[in-house]
Amino acid sequence: MMNDKRMLHDNKDVCKQEKFEKNSTLDKKLGATNNKQGWFTPVRLSSFDKKLGTTGILLIVVVYIIAFMLESTPDINTSNEAADALKSGFSTSLSLGTVVLKKDTTIQRKDYVITHSSNQRESKIWVWDYAAEDGDYVQIIVNGHPIGDAFFIRNKPAEFTVPSVGSVQIKGVRDGGGGITYAVKYELNGVTYFNNAPINNFNTYTLSNNFD
Repeated sequence: MMNDKRMLHDNKDVCKQEKFEKNSTLDKKLGATNNKQGWFTPVRLSSFDKKLGTTGILLIVVVYIIAFMLESTPDINTSNEAADALKSGFSTSLSLGTVVLKKDTTIQRKDYVITHSSNQRESKIWVWDYAAEDGDYVQIIVNGHPIGDAFFIRNKPAEFTVPSVGSVQIKGVRDGGGGITYAVKYELNGVTYFNNAPINNFNTYTLSNNFD
């Protein structure tokens, strides 16, 4: 009887040992699987690593800001053509979007009569700030009616479609400083006009063709 009890006890110990070994093997397999799936115990970074990471982020932000400033800074045309355009108020040779000044300088405001030979009912105009983007706003009015809200004029030209015959007015809405200076190019004659819009008043461009 005693021998039977010892054998039974020994068998229990063997079973416990086998169960322990199986659990250990299973744990190892699960651990390996977790590692393969990326389930790792979080690593605590040192203060040096944290500072290094913060410095890297700041460096990236600074580089991005510098790149943005360089990209948004226009080339200033200082040629004799640009100087003549500012004196006369118009140019037939300067390209669309030409910037001729670093900051606004008040020039004489003018109205123009544009006579052309086009038989098209509509045509395009482009409006932009030929100096600093300093917060000037204008509004386009065609035959007495606004064709949109007032907008911030930038160095990049904004395009509009207007009738080939009639009145186009550019109204000064907000002066960012130094006067509301702008350029407008007409597709009808290929001429760019450099002008100064008074606040709450207009520059008028009267369009007519040779068939009238």
